[in-house]
Amino acid sequence: MNIKFATILESQLSQLDETIQKAIFDFANHVETHGFKSLKGRNKSSAIESTTKKGMARFKTAQKHCLWHYHIGLPEYVEQANGEFTSEMVLHYMRLNDCVVLVDVATHPPFNLPSDEKLNY
Repeated sequence: MNIKFATILESQLSQLDETIQKAIFDFANHVETHGFKSLKGRNKSSAIESTTKKGMARFKTAQKHCLWHYHIGLPEYVEQANGEFTSEMVLHYMRLNDCVVLVDVATHPPFNLPSDEKLNY
């Protein structure tokens, strides 16, 4: 799988904490080598259906831009009752046909999608 960085994330990467940088590169290397199989953290589409007006807008945006998010294990992984591992920090990315575009790192909750300007690559 081909990995790209969105323009804004790429420009901010050197200013991020080293542990965040390492988590981003670990995800990128894993996906580039193994695809999405055997990732430790929860990895899911950001197109989460909702009945609220704000939720529906978020769903449409996530669907339009093929947005996903991956729990990168920072500050630590927490095992959920269903056996999945989540963390406060997530890596937002676009899952396109032949590549993955890394977009943004954010805390969750709250769950907010990256702004449109962060989606450029």
